[in-house]
Amino acid sequence: MMMCRGSYIGAVLVVLLVTSRCVGSPASGSGVNVTDRVDVSDNPNNSYENCTFAASNSSDLGENITSNVYGCLQEEPPSSYPLEKYESTGSLILVGTTICLGVWSVVANSLPLAAIIKHEKLHTPVYILMANLAAGDVLTGIAFMIGSSLLVYVTVTETVPADFTLRFRMSSILLSGMSSAYGLVALTAERYWFIVHGMSYVNNVTNDKCKVVIVVVWMWSLLLAVLPQFDSHCTGRFDEDCIPLGSGLSRNYVLIVVVFVFIPMAAILLLNLGIFWCLWKHVNAIAAQEAAVGAPPSVNRKSAITIVIITIVFLVGWMPFFIKLAQHSTDMVSLYSMMFFIILNSAINPVIYGFRLKEVRRRVARLFVNNQ
Repeated sequence: MMMCRGSYIGAVLVVLLVTSRCVGSPASGSGVNVTDRVDVSDNPNNSYENCTFAASNSSDLGENITSNVYGCLQEEPPSSYPLEKYESTGSLILVGTTICLGVWSVVANSLPLAAIIKHEKLHTPVYILMANLAAGDVLTGIAFMIGSSLLVYVTVTETVPADFTLRFRMSSILLSGMSSAYGLVALTAERYWFIVHGMSYVNNVTNDKCKVVIVVVWMWSLLLAVLPQFDSHCTGRFDEDCIPLGSGLSRNYVLIVVVFVFIPMAAILLLNLGIFWCLWKHVNAIAAQEAAVGAPPSVNRKSAITIVIITIVFLVGWMPFFIKLAQHSTDMVSLYSMMFFIILNSAINPVIYGFRLKEVRRRVARLFVNNQ
């Protein structure tokens, strides 16, 4: 009898304790059915809980209290973004500028790309690889135009894009970044071979080999870009353990992406150091001879400096975003702000081509004026 009463009292205390936590006021009495629902949909943290507790089946002597706790459900995904904290004059200006830079990047990079494809005189390894870089910048411009327009649409309509749309946008940005990184490695390697191993350049670096390298670069970049699509460790873009990119990117996949981005960046730096070491040792004498006879600067040295400028702009454009990614930052505003430097890089590259490469500038002009 004492055991039954002890069990009875213990069960009642458990029910009262749990009910008081969910409702805020205790429920008392024997032989009662308690069913309380709490909807906290107004919680600013977007936490949704449905708590149901039942106490029933009281009898005369051996009162049997059965407590069915259906539990507090986990967070349900919100139906819309908390747009208010992202809407500001500065963010709207940033999005508008990004769209404009995206349009400029597509148009401006298409011109040298078209000129190199059209004119056979530019069908040399260095220009073919440079056209590949321009194609990557065109893709970057398209990706940012679509992504920024989607952001405006989401803000205006206060809707949430589908997970497929978010994944596709993220993959397109990764594809443009990977193709630019590995394409720049190929271009820098070509210049390195041309300057450091000039005697064997003609036999080892050909147009066909460069085209094969371009195909490999894009296939490898595509593989790395679609890899996050198979990430099943994140329950959604609001998962606290994931990076808020796409529909959620787990830290393991972030590590893979960052590693395969920093590898080509390190290769680019090493190749450029090799180029400048060779120029420092051997080209000073050539420059003195050119100055003595009044000849223009060597194309070798000018093209090498052009590649270095492109490399610096690339690193300034992409490094902030990937460093932030390597830090596993979950600040969505900060991550997307770093992406502005990416589209800025793609917008500056055609300006570099125009100012530094006279032959490209002349061939682009001939696209509009048929001057034989």
